Amino acid sequence: MKRLLILVNCLFIQSLWFTYFSPNAYAHHGGEGGLGGGAGVAGPIVTIPAYALPKGSKFISLITNYTNADIFSDSKLKRLGRRGEDIDVVENTLSPSLTAGLGITNMLSFSIGIPYTFRYGVRRVEGTPDIVSRGNSIGVGDINLFSLYEFLHNDKYDFHAALLTGLKIPSGVRRETDFSGKLFRAEHQPGTGSWDPQIGLAFSKHLGAIHLDSNGMYRFSTKGIQDTILGDVISYNFAISYLVGTHKKDFLKKIFTEHLFGKEAKWHLISEMNGAWVEKPKVGSTREENEGGTLVYLSPGIRVILDKKWIANLSVGLPTIHNLNGRRMPPNIRLIFGLTRVF
Repeated sequence: MKRLLILVNCLFIQSLWFTYFSPNAYAHHGGEGGLGGGAGVAGPIVTIPAYALPKGSKFISLITNYTNADIFSDSKLKRLGRRGEDIDVVENTLSPSLTAGLGITNMLSFSIGIPYTFRYGVRRVEGTPDIVSRGNSIGVGDINLFSLYEFLHNDKYDFHAALLTGLKIPSGVRRETDFSGKLFRAEHQPGTGSWDPQIGLAFSKHLGAIHLDSNGMYRFSTKGIQDTILGDVISYNFAISYLVGTHKKDFLKKIFTEHLFGKEAKWHLISEMNGAWVEKPKVGSTREENEGGTLVYLSPGIRVILDKKWIANLSVGLPTIHNLNGRRMPPNIRLIFGLTRVF
């Protein structure tokens, strides 16, 4: 059972281009992704824990990210256009990702994922009061590779540490066009055209029924399509998790059923802080002043495991701290839903 729970909580979280930032401000900036998803017996959904998958363990997941933007009204966009501002907004972003992972050894894990992105309601003003409705940008995103090496496993103190590495491969669609046949800007294309490596650390600690996890990563952004560098990313996460029913007198057992759809059910309650800073993108030799900045989510979440084979996760991200560059609005809400089959 413990082997299964470690596997469950080391699930790959696809590189979350849409996790940390509103789609109108940061089309595909976001988290670092990885083999994350929890720690020990209970664990997080976005934060990457310091656990490698057990050797030979495998899984496949469908993880969907949705962000609803707090966008400018048409009248606000017109006022900004009259002032010579160059602004574009995206109303909603949906990104389902197919991911798979494998335990190479008991210390080393590897995963791969590819998203399919939907950006709905792209609108733009370019230094005039005229608003251009550009339509939707839809297509396959870049492939993301990720590895986790657990270099410290201290049984006495139940403390773990891991090295995280990743690489985004420019394999996605790069020439999506709008209603008029004009190419969307680089930040709104499904694929970036850049090779972006990332590196970081993860730490996990058990305190009885409470499980703590944290991780930080740095993503190096290289030049991609349209002579654009989308900007480096520093991401940081912290999570507290609890497995319902750990104690015999746990009152939560009366709320969360032990059987669901005729199958044994295990419930995890999760609270996370997910944040990131994004550098201003660079187009040619010019920095985009209305892009980049800092955004932090508070993210309550829940996980259920059915018959040790199927896992479902739901995280609700609420933007709480935001210091965005230029005239940008934080998102209203971020939702992450995952469904996983363990083999």
